[in-house]
Amino acid sequence: MYDGCDDNFFMHFSSVVESARVYTLSDYIDILDVLVEKWKVKDLTGLSAEGQEAQEFVCDHLPQKLRRLEERAEKRAKKRQTIPFTWIFNSAV
Repeated sequence: MYDGCDDNFFMHFSSVVESARVYTLSDYIDILDVLVEKWKVKDLTGLSAEGQEAQEFVCDHLPQKLRRLEERAEKRAKKRQTIPFTWIFNSAV
């Protein structure tokens, strides 16, 4: 994602969206939880060793990792500075 001016545009845009609570890591965690439950990923049997490893990662490790990332993102959001976006007439957001 590039606006033609800011080499860090995606990082800046993500920071603003996260701070505004428009679409956050919490949303991704909720989506993951719903899909794991709906698809009954924990109940799958007969998986290969690789499949079992993936099942364990998706059901156990990934949610924990995302929650840690969410905590860090919330701390960063508190320290965030305003960022001018060229496509909003260089308005600070």
